[in-house]
Amino acid sequence: MRSPDETDLEILRLLLEDARRPYSEIAEHVGLTPPAVSDRVARLQELEIIQHFTLDVDRRKLQNHVPVLLHLEVDPKAVERVFEHISTLEETEHSFQQLDGSIVAHVNAPNQDVHSWFREAIDVADLVSYDIKPLAHYEWNTGINPADFSLSCAVCDNTVTSDGETARFDGEITVFCCSSCKQMYERRYESIQEGAE
Repeated sequence: MRSPDETDLEILRLLLEDARRPYSEIAEHVGLTPPAVSDRVARLQELEIIQHFTLDVDRRKLQNHVPVLLHLEVDPKAVERVFEHISTLEETEHSFQQLDGSIVAHVNAPNQDVHSWFREAIDVADLVSYDIKPLAHYEWNTGINPADFSLSCAVCDNTVTSDGETARFDGEITVFCCSSCKQMYERRYESIQEGAE
């Protein structure tokens, strides 16, 4: 199995800059043909390194919303519920649950009265305290670090090197660090399949 390499990393960087960039343009940058780039992108999707292509809307350009940063100190019994609720709000861009149980969220609140919106959107009885700060500017950067660019074995979680192997199960590519892990996975898979019949 070929491990993801520097060319794959460069393809990812180029797609992060512009996911609509034509494969012909990417091919020029990385010294491959457009079909070879397409094959590599398809492989990165099968390996779930690329999960989907998204639209990045600059909500600052939309009317009637103001970007704010919420910092919520939450009652420990309500942390999971509050985090799930704030994460599903239409206005929420990003939400983070910190190790201490506090929650930080970047939201685009309605412009008229942010505090009224907040009290309607969040059950303040679950909060110990909260802080709402308007954002003057924000930027989200998704970086790719070569050190983070590795695959883990489906059996033992070891890093898969160029000696690793792949197999398809139910149409999905699965990666293994060695043939013994692959065989172990195949035996488990066959056992589960036999039990399901």
